[in-house]
Amino acid sequence: MVRKDNSIVSRTKVFFERLSYTFSNLTVHGPSFIVRKDVHYIARFIYFLIYVQIWIAVIYTIRKYYNHYQENTIRFTTRADYLKWNTTFPSITVCEILNVDKIWALHQRLYGEPEEGRLDRFVGDIAFFGGTCHSCSSTCNSELQCPTDLLGVVGKFRSPCKNLFLDCKWNGKRINCCETFKPIQTEFGTCFSANNMHLVQDKLLLVAADYKGASAVLELDLSQDYEAFLHSPEDIPFWNMEYDRRVTVVYGAQAAMTFSIMDVVNEPEVSLTPPEVRKCRFFDELPDNYFAYNVYSYSVCITQCRIDAQLQLCNCTHHLSPLAYKNRFCDLEGLKCLTRHHNELRD
Repeated sequence: MVRKDNSIVSRTKVFFERLSYTFSNLTVHGPSFIVRKDVHYIARFIYFLIYVQIWIAVIYTIRKYYNHYQENTIRFTTRADYLKWNTTFPSITVCEILNVDKIWALHQRLYGEPEEGRLDRFVGDIAFFGGTCHSCSSTCNSELQCPTDLLGVVGKFRSPCKNLFLDCKWNGKRINCCETFKPIQTEFGTCFSANNMHLVQDKLLLVAADYKGASAVLELDLSQDYEAFLHSPEDIPFWNMEYDRRVTVVYGAQAAMTFSIMDVVNEPEVSLTPPEVRKCRFFDELPDNYFAYNVYSYSVCITQCRIDAQLQLCNCTHHLSPLAYKNRFCDLEGLKCLTRHHNELRD
C-alpha cells in the first residue's frame, strides 16, 4: 500500500516541479532561462528580477488604463460630416424687465398717486423680483399697507405676449410672434421662448442653416424694455447666466447678437455609460426630484438647486418660481428672509 504525502513541503515541491516544467516548455522568450540548469544561478536570479518587474509594470499599466477608461470614458473628436447637417437654431428667450415709467403710470391708474413714491418701488420689487425685496422692509409697515397678493401684482404689471411683441421676422418674413414665442417659467418669472425643448420636444420650429451655408436672421420688435437670452434648446434663462449670452434692450433702442453654432453629436453608446461615470446627463435623464421642467440641462440644475436652497433656508421659494412650487411661494416675510440670504443664494 502506497501512502500519499500531503504535507506542505511535499505540495510545495510538486508545485515548483510543475512550475519548472511549465517554464521550460513555454514558447515565450524569458521564463525558460529562469529554470535552465546550464545558466548560472546569478544570471537566472537577475533574469527573475527583471521578469517580475516587467509583469508588475504590465499589471500596473493595464490597471491604470482600465481605471482611466472607467473614469474618463468620454472623448471629444472633430468630424467633417457636419457639412451635410442642418444646423439647429438656438433657443431665444425674451424676458420683460423693470421699466420705472411704466410702473409709475400703471400704479397711478390702478391705485392712485404713489405715496411719496414708496409703493411703486415695492411693486417693482415684486413684479420683477431679482433676489431681493428691500422695500418689503422699508415700505411695508404699520403706516403703509402693501398688497399681499404677490401673483396678482405680477399679473397687473407684466405684459402678456400679445402686448409685449409688436413684430417678429424670420429671414425677412413676418411670423406670428405668440405662436413662435411660448410662455415659459424661469427665475425671472414668465418669459417667452422660441425653439425651446421644454415647450416643443417633437420638432423645433427654427433651423439656423442648411449645409449650403445660408445664414439665418431673427428680428424682434417689442413694446417694453426687455432682456434677450441666447441658449441651447434644452436650457432656460437663470440669474447667473453669462452676460455674453444675454442683451438688454430698452424701448426705442436697437441691439444685435451675432453668433456661430457648433453642434455636438453623441454616439448612441454614450448613453450606456452611467451618468456618474461620464459626469453629465442627457436631456431625457431628468432626476426624480426635478418636476418643474420637462428636460434636464445645466440651467435647470442651477434653478432647481437654488429653489432647494431657498426652501431649506426660508421654507419657501420666491413667487416668480415655476408654478409647480405655487404652494411653497413666499409671503412678505419669506421675501425678507430671501433678501437676507441673497448673497449665498445668488452665488
